[in-house]
Amino acid sequence: MPHLEPAQVIEQFASFLQDDVRAEIDDEFVEGQVGSMSSTMRYLATQLRQQRAVTRRQRAALLEALEAVERDCEESAVTDAAADARERIEHASEADGDDLEPVLVSTCNDVLDTINAELEGDAANEARKPLYDFLRVRVEGQLEMLGRDTA
Repeated sequence: MPHLEPAQVIEQFASFLQDDVRAEIDDEFVEGQVGSMSSTMRYLATQLRQQRAVTRRQRAALLEALEAVERDCEESAVTDAAADARERIEHASEADGDDLEPVLVSTCNDVLDTINAELEGDAANEARKPLYDFLRVRVEGQLEMLGRDTA
């Protein structure tokens, strides 16, 4: 997603405060900045929760799309690609959201590539439709993360 990685920002921010900033300032200044830092940390925590929720929705949408491809497509190369993709997602699902999202995108792309190579015309269009639903969910999640209305 086109945004900061909140977990990494929180870790770097905390390390910077502890190691560099704290040694150089007096207690009065630190007490005055607590509210500002607290607000920043709340914002980053909210972003992290939202990112994880968006990734979970993307995962569910892609698994549903892959099930539809397996169920509705008659080309064995495409159904095999969808089954392999589901397996990759299941193995990657134990990973953090930052690691899972690239797997979701590359998996979808791999299945789309297989559809493009193996099918033509209406059959290809029908096979792509469920994957386009995943891409719609992904774009809506990104817009949501940016504070945009997706309705």
